[in-house]
Amino acid sequence: MFFSTIIGLTYACYLISQNKNNGFDKFLILNFHIILSAFLLLPFYPAFSGPVPSDFKFYFYVEIIAVLYTIVPLFLNLYALSGISSSKVGMILNLNPLIAFGLSAFVYHEPMGLLQVFAYALVLLAVIVFSASNFSNRTVHA
Repeated sequence: MFFSTIIGLTYACYLISQNKNNGFDKFLILNFHIILSAFLLLPFYPAFSGPVPSDFKFYFYVEIIAVLYTIVPLFLNLYALSGISSSKVGMILNLNPLIAFGLSAFVYHEPMGLLQVFAYALVLLAVIVFSASNFSNRTVHA
């Protein structure tokens, strides 16, 4: 719970800071953030490291996950911030865990406890409430 709070807080700060950053190349900024996070995680390596994997499939899957599920979404988020507010980008990012939950429950038939269902329902409710407040602020012009 503590680490989830820290991750959420740092990502919110990231979105807010990048919303005001319009003068630099998006890909350069993303590379800087990835290198900075690697340096911040480096002190934890001795305590949490294990044997170095030698199987090619491991590195192939890590590359796919890193590029498709981390780098590409962060890169697209930087472009999204130039057109919409950081609160909307943050709320859109809440759809990713909901999709993963739906896939794991309905496609892969993983067992779900009441706590998991309640937690994801709470996230879904937050997305609905946020979206409803955006739709109610629009006025209909005939």
